[in-house]
Amino acid sequence: MTALDIVRAAIPNADECLASAILWERTAFPAGAVNAQQLYRAASRYRRANEHGVMLCDWCDNAVRSGLCDRCKNAVTRVRGVE
Repeated sequence: MTALDIVRAAIPNADECLASAILWERTAFPAGAVNAQQLYRAASRYRRANEHGVMLCDWCDNAVRSGLCDRCKNAVTRVRGVE
């Protein structure tokens, strides 16, 4: 079973581009191993968010208005040492 097959189980008619985006942007891949269940959950979260018009944080999938949620913004700020 390929990543495209797993994404299509959650999002019928998903194309290769969407499957790749979910794999690379919504999972730990390539920094960590991703199993079929994790990929399916990521695709399912993405589908549900789109159905309800909700944007997801680029890093943690919390609902946001744009970009990063406050928790992730604060983490980036602490790492960069910028207030």
